[in-house]
Amino acid sequence: MSGAAVAYHLRQNKAVDRHLFIDLLSRLNRYTPIGLYKYISFGGAFLEDFKLIHSYFGNKKMVSLENDSTAFKRQSFNVPLSCIECLEKDSKDFVDEFESNGNTIVWLDYADAGKTRIQIQEFETLVTKLAKNDIIKLTLNANPDSLYKYTAVRGQPRETVEVQNQTRLQRLTDTLGDYLPNGTGPDDMTMAKLPEVLIKVIEYAANKAMTGRRVEDLFFQPLSSFAYVDGYHQMLTLSGIILSKADKREFLEKTGIRKWGAASLTWGSYRKIMVPALTAREKVFIDQLLPKKSTSAIHKKLKFYFDSDISKSSEMVDNYRLYYRYYPNFHRVLF
Repeated sequence: MSGAAVAYHLRQNKAVDRHLFIDLLSRLNRYTPIGLYKYISFGGAFLEDFKLIHSYFGNKKMVSLENDSTAFKRQSFNVPLSCIECLEKDSKDFVDEFESNGNTIVWLDYADAGKTRIQIQEFETLVTKLAKNDIIKLTLNANPDSLYKYTAVRGQPRETVEVQNQTRLQRLTDTLGDYLPNGTGPDDMTMAKLPEVLIKVIEYAANKAMTGRRVEDLFFQPLSSFAYVDGYHQMLTLSGIILSKADKREFLEKTGIRKWGAASLTWGSYRKIMVPALTAREKVFIDQLLPKKSTSAIHKKLKFYFDSDISKSSEMVDNYRLYYRYYPNFHRVLF
């Protein structure tokens, strides 16, 4: 898949998102046995999410999809567990051929910004096939610059932000068509607001997929949604579960999901992951001050900021205070 060779296992914000997914699954495990689910995802060359899922829940049915032959060969070499089946298969073929046979967790971890409509359609088709208590996670590119980025040309006047956003909106409209919610405007083509637009697109697709299944008393329940940036691109992730309306109260009570601080149980909202890239010394120093010390107190003791923009540095430390328990630890090791 696009992005299959990127070393996501070394990117701290995606790593936090991945560990938050594990935390989410651990709460769902109070309601349904996650270890018995088949896990299907785009493992890439490193298969990090497969290692985590198996480590925490012991899943023995796991399938990784990869359509890039070079990445597939590397993935096949790196496969860490015999219970992981690596398939050289495109996501469209997987969705078209998918048949529900026991509960499933599927992570459609897309990266290609030029195929958003195709990705949404694949998500919609898959949701029509999922069974009660199946879990799905979707990752989409939510970077406005992927829609359009102005390139300066000598001798020509610089484009205004308004003109750039109008061009982005037109390209998004051309891409998504009827999936784009009414009322979407140029002001929505920003880093902060584009994820909200895409969540509405996902909501439309999920509700459309579930329309024909109302006789089964099933609905799509969103559980969490995050936006993060590692390097250049902003990514949006959204997780949800197929539930029976009759089981909703029991699900909420057993999982305690309403008390989970990272939950997004209604459509439209998302949480930002923007933790700083820390050295080992910085991490140990800040952790010793948590959870009691405030952001300003941490900055005062550090005597430096993580960005020349002090407000951005404060936001990064605030974010770390929220997600420090999920922060990855990278160490040099001897084999």
